Amino acid sequence: MKYKPSKSETASQKTDTPSTSQPDKHSTKLSNSVVSSSAGISVSKWFFWVPIFFFIVLITACTPTKIGEQINKRITDPFDETKNLNVHFVTTRREMGAKDSCEGNSFGFITDINPHYGICIVNVPAKHIIGDISSDNNQDKHSFFQFKGRVNTDEKEFLSKIKTSGSEEVLVFVHGFNVNFDEAVLRAGQIKYDLKFPGEVVVYSWPAGADAGLLGQVMVKSTYDLNFTEAKINREPFANFLKEISSTGKKIQLVVHSMGHQVVLPSIASLAKSGKSKFISELILNAPDFDKNEFELLLSDLTKSSERITLYCSPGDNALIASQKVNGAPRAGMCFKYSGVDVINVNEVDDPVLGVGGLGHGYYSSRPILTDIYQVLLGVSVDKRLFIRKSGPKNGENFVLRK
Repeated sequence: MKYKPSKSETASQKTDTPSTSQPDKHSTKLSNSVVSSSAGISVSKWFFWVPIFFFIVLITACTPTKIGEQINKRITDPFDETKNLNVHFVTTRREMGAKDSCEGNSFGFITDINPHYGICIVNVPAKHIIGDISSDNNQDKHSFFQFKGRVNTDEKEFLSKIKTSGSEEVLVFVHGFNVNFDEAVLRAGQIKYDLKFPGEVVVYSWPAGADAGLLGQVMVKSTYDLNFTEAKINREPFANFLKEISSTGKKIQLVVHSMGHQVVLPSIASLAKSGKSKFISELILNAPDFDKNEFELLLSDLTKSSERITLYCSPGDNALIASQKVNGAPRAGMCFKYSGVDVINVNEVDDPVLGVGGLGHGYYSSRPILTDIYQVLLGVSVDKRLFIRKSGPKNGENFVLRK
């Protein structure tokens, strides 16, 4: 039998079931009140937690990283054992007979029409004395520098290798007067190793040097004049090189020595005049064989081009004293103050490096200078670096590197 609800049950159901057409006013007010209250609580929580969240993020971001951690992160290779290093080269020297070698007979002393690119593989001995680059492929590799091969590249491949390297930095080294190609490459390898530099190193080798024969060694004045002419010829090629390598987006650390400033400084100034600025991170000038007055004329463009300029000088530099006599004007590396330049007198620590012969001109590759350059590359202010003291107000330099 089919069940039929009683009249009382039907009435009860009608009473308990809310009407869809006539909502209860009390229920609606209560519902709106609950929603409004919930929204108020949510907004209150939002205003409470968001500032706390941003405060935590700010505190975390501002928590100082330990200096040791930063240095350890930067140095990917400890350079604590004998190693084969890749030294990139860009040279405007005319190529000689040996196309697979980086030794002395590979490139000459005259500017070629187009630059040459490549990599020299250099064995850097763990036992080498700082500043000494004695090489001998037939001796113990842990005591002597050795050439292990050469890979020729072109401009496109060179720039690609620099751009894709793991480090954000690249070190460019430009040598000075009377330096053969092989010596320039070995010096670049020594500097990279002793600085524990994490990025690629590039030697820009312009046609300096002289014939190894007795006549070439004796005719120093003739060699100086020839090298000086070649340095001036190489200003435009070096400016082109700087434009190329700055396009990689790497921080350029530029280390220059002696007559190499005749190549580098006017090139940098020309790029600055064309509107290019701050394309060099650290510009490090060592014993600049460059006219003091001409240097001052270029100074505003040099400061525009670089984040910082450091100049190492020595009034006891016999090579610069000789250059002053030849050129009839004081040289920038003989210690003078320049606006916007950290000028550091290294005469106290200027012990002649092996192979230089007492000229007091090759200090840039010695332990004291490399120790300071290491700190320069870390971004340490000059007055915060080790063994630096302020110089007197009447002295030519701003600072002195103590012995």
